[in-house]
Amino acid sequence: MQFQTADISIVRSIRQVSLVRDWQRSRGQKALPNLADFTPNERAGDAADILMNEVTRQDGKFSYLCRSAGERVAQIFGLEMISRRLEDCLDAGMAKAARPIWDACVNRKLPVYSILPLADQSGCPVTIEQLFLPYSKGSGETDVMLAVLHAWSTEGRFAIQGLLRGLSKVPLHWAVVVDPEGDAAPRVVKPAVDEIVWVDHLGLAPEA
Repeated sequence: MQFQTADISIVRSIRQVSLVRDWQRSRGQKALPNLADFTPNERAGDAADILMNEVTRQDGKFSYLCRSAGERVAQIFGLEMISRRLEDCLDAGMAKAARPIWDACVNRKLPVYSILPLADQSGCPVTIEQLFLPYSKGSGETDVMLAVLHAWSTEGRFAIQGLLRGLSKVPLHWAVVVDPEGDAAPRVVKPAVDEIVWVDHLGLAPEA
């Protein structure tokens, strides 16, 4: 599956925009920034929203092993994540829908931004904005994928615990590859897929 590419203006969260900019500056002229150069902004509270996944490759397939998880990330997933595969931290349907997004981040060596609309246990609408950032440990390939999660609700207060688990239906996954140096023109695209739909600026669709 190929993804549309958009510039950084697609990202809503101010902190996530800042993290994309930091990623871009750290990358410089390299294929990927080095993980050793990444430091969460403690004053902004970034660490609580960050999930670090080690990327391994076997038989042409990627595997994502959780190495660290911030407090709010662990609450959103609703379980202990350390030393577990990322796909095992989600229900099967959610993992199947999310995997192409993770793989796009690794393959494209660019940030991927995703919007996930769902509800908490009491039915309160919640939006989870996810930013996936590829980093290297010096290999030139994506050795680590950072996931930065930001959950919010138009209703104000909501229950954060277990937002990504126990859903009766897999929600639409909106996703776009973010090119910080790009200038993608926005256009409206009608969603065409039932479970996974790919986003450009205002709609979701795969590349032609």
